[in-house]
Amino acid sequence: MTLPNKIQSPLSTLIPFISPEEAAGMAYPPNALPGARDVNTFYGSMRVYEWGPEDGEKVLFVHGDATPSLLFSKIAQGLVDAGHRVMLFDLWGRGYSDTPLNCRHDVRLFATQILLAITSSPLSWMGNGNSFSIVAFSLGGPISLAFTGAFPEAVRSLVLLGPAGLIRKLPEEYEDQLIHQPELAPSPESLREKVRLALGVAPSGPALNIQRDRKRVIPSETGPSRVEKIFDIKEIPQWQFDHHQGHVHSFQDTVRYGPLQNQEELWGKVCDIIAGRTRPDTALHKSKLLVFFGEDDDVVVGKETTEDILKLLPSNYLEVKYMPGGHGFPYPNSERITQTILSSWSSRRSGI
Repeated sequence: MTLPNKIQSPLSTLIPFISPEEAAGMAYPPNALPGARDVNTFYGSMRVYEWGPEDGEKVLFVHGDATPSLLFSKIAQGLVDAGHRVMLFDLWGRGYSDTPLNCRHDVRLFATQILLAITSSPLSWMGNGNSFSIVAFSLGGPISLAFTGAFPEAVRSLVLLGPAGLIRKLPEEYEDQLIHQPELAPSPESLREKVRLALGVAPSGPALNIQRDRKRVIPSETGPSRVEKIFDIKEIPQWQFDHHQGHVHSFQDTVRYGPLQNQEELWGKVCDIIAGRTRPDTALHKSKLLVFFGEDDDVVVGKETTEDILKLLPSNYLEVKYMPGGHGFPYPNSERITQTILSSWSSRRSGI
């Protein structure tokens, strides 16, 4: 018997079996953002959003381990309003992207997903002088660093929000033996419970009226022309845990094999470019790394991570900003983050 090579996302396993009204009322509606497309790849289907002026400077967003691309919705719209072209996508096993099986959910898998996202665009994002900026959160940080290290000529600038990769101590739940050795779990339910505790969600969230005997045809929906809706970001991990059948596997495998700690080599390669030690042919050469931290973040601790970055990058190439809140600081501070990003980019263009 052939083993499955993926677990489908809620786009296939949930949306056809609930009413359009229920779908629209979920924490993560299927048509939440402008410019949605579902890209079929050899790993499965992945959700991508792209909108903004076609001739605008391009910005790619890479989210973290537990919350899909909706996290960036307000920042992305702010950059579009300032004239940029933006792209967001759901990492494998999150949001409306499938969960690949028979492969490790490590930095190579996710960095490759960036290539799959940008090459799905009708516009050219890299090659022939084209380049783009990256805004990344948490796990998205080392994923973006890995991509940038491999394709430095494609990346104009990096903005990292609470970036992983140099975390000195993971949350206790992430260190559980079953997370790192799932083959020892006495049952799938026991592993699911360990992941639930790591995610900090309830055993189950609001029930949906799922009718498996009534599969409806999903009409193609264009989504909104711009982001106006305010999303309850704190509810999305619960929705994902309840309704993405591959999320538990991907989260567990990412904690086991992903680039959360001890990624000095990834960081160092890109820091060498930014500091002017290598690759003088790239836009990143002698640029500046903009990093945001949450003042009360106990997952990615700003003071510790800054100390470790400064071991790799001289201080005059690093710009650090603190925002109110814990590890979930990006969404509540979207407007301030957007303005800081725009101001930083403007200063570099003007040579300040």
